[in-house]
Amino acid sequence: MPDKSGYIRFLKFWLPVYLYAGLIFIYSAQSSVAFVPEILYGDKLLHFVEYAILGYLIARAAKNSSSLQLRAHFRIFAVSLASLYGLSDEFHQYFVPGREVEILDALADAAGAVFGQMFLRA
Repeated sequence: MPDKSGYIRFLKFWLPVYLYAGLIFIYSAQSSVAFVPEILYGDKLLHFVEYAILGYLIARAAKNSSSLQLRAHFRIFAVSLASLYGLSDEFHQYFVPGREVEILDALADAAGAVFGQMFLRA
């Protein structure tokens, strides 16, 4: 009987990462944003929370990876991958009518990723 542990590990840990990243992509492909809190830097707060969740999900998946190197460096991997995804999201928004590229959004994404991965124990 084939070993299903890799498949189950993917479904449990990596599938949520892919689904959530897909939601971010779909949301950022919208030409207008329906909800942005009317508070100072509300959009930056949304970016921070959005990428804190992504950072947590990536760190959780990497920490439970079958790769020893990935497990050993799960925090660095999570922050790096989530931050790069944030940069790619800003690049993607350049091509979406009505959206703008803002470096502060990418910085809020990276800060959120750092915060999100901190919720996992070493």
